[in-house]
Amino acid sequence: MRAIAGPPRYYFLRRPRGAREETSYWPPDVKPMDAPENLIGVAVRLTPEEIGWRAEIVPDEAGLHTPGQEGSFLLSRDTTLGLAPDGKSGAEGIGLALLGVRVINADNKGVEYASHLVVRITGGIPFGAPNTPFVAPIETLLLSEYVEHNARDKGRAQAALDLRLTRGQLLSLPVYLPDPVIGRYVTRTIDETVLAQQARHSITFEVEAGRVSLYGRPELESIGEELRAALVHTTGVVDIADHMIYGVELDRQVEEALAKANLGDVEALYEHGLVVLRGMVPTNAARHKAKEVVLRIPGVRGVVNDLKVAEAPASAPVAPANTTVAQDNAETTNAAKNNASNTVVPNEQAATAAAETANAADGAQVTQATEDTQKTEGVQEQETGETASPSEAEAIEAAEQAEEHTLESSSETADSEAVAQ
Repeated sequence: MRAIAGPPRYYFLRRPRGAREETSYWPPDVKPMDAPENLIGVAVRLTPEEIGWRAEIVPDEAGLHTPGQEGSFLLSRDTTLGLAPDGKSGAEGIGLALLGVRVINADNKGVEYASHLVVRITGGIPFGAPNTPFVAPIETLLLSEYVEHNARDKGRAQAALDLRLTRGQLLSLPVYLPDPVIGRYVTRTIDETVLAQQARHSITFEVEAGRVSLYGRPELESIGEELRAALVHTTGVVDIADHMIYGVELDRQVEEALAKANLGDVEALYEHGLVVLRGMVPTNAARHKAKEVVLRIPGVRGVVNDLKVAEAPASAPVAPANTTVAQDNAETTNAAKNNASNTVVPNEQAATAAAETANAADGAQVTQATEDTQKTEGVQEQETGETASPSEAEAIEAAEQAEEHTLESSSETADSEAVAQ
């Protein structure tokens, strides 16, 4: 049988109505709103399955006459057991009476399996039987005898059940106690075992059907090991579920969470519930992300974010565009144009007027050509950032020669017009 996980509770058995109850204060009080939701019935039907004994409670006497599944056993207050440490029934000479069954809701899915039997010693102890019931593991249950009856009994059978235990093992089993009483014993055990005040105050627990569930965040795993060992011998404790988060385990969870978030280079140190983050991250967003990832881990109470953001490398300065040469070339071209226009010598009044009119028109064209040249030169110089090349000087000289040629042609035309007149 495999270990079955899930919430536990008790099926308490009672005597049929009108029958005398020989066990004091049995069955225990059951309050509907209290956890666990223990039940009271007249019998429990156990059916063997691969993973364990499936258990169903029979709430009243009418259910005793309902046939169960083939191979199932109906256990009631009339069921008696013995001890058979070597598989031999009655070897110890001790008689046991069944008082109830402890069950576990397997994986919390609604199907319950027996985990323990609640029994009381009825005889065989020289100095009297203890009145307190014992809680025996279901793994010790042994079918010692099985007798089938004839058809008149509707196919029913009788079985002799024993527990594979010695007398000493039986007396060392945990006794049944209500959960509030067990809680007081557990509190005393924690106070006596966990001496460090800070660690002791960080531990809490719950008791449910004899199961002690531990919660907290102790730094060292040795604290949990010592506490579990002490609780095994605590009165009334049936089993222990350790849900505490230790410092080593929390470190592992933090590392896995950071690696999953592509932050594996971040160093994380855990101490007293706080996680200190150290290292370098590329951006400020990554720094905040690391803190958020760690805070989502159960058990982390705070984060000290000492992460540093890596500085970006400084970019090279951009050299300003060189406009001085372009400005000098423009000034030189303008000066050449002005000098050329000042060389005109008037001949006669009519020729001078005609020449001035032609000069004005031609000068506008030359000026436009010169400005276009200057713009082209300025764009080239701004893109390359270099000084004017010899080709630029040649362009200026060609423009001046074109202007002089235009002026001479205009003067000759004016003289021809004057002669013709």
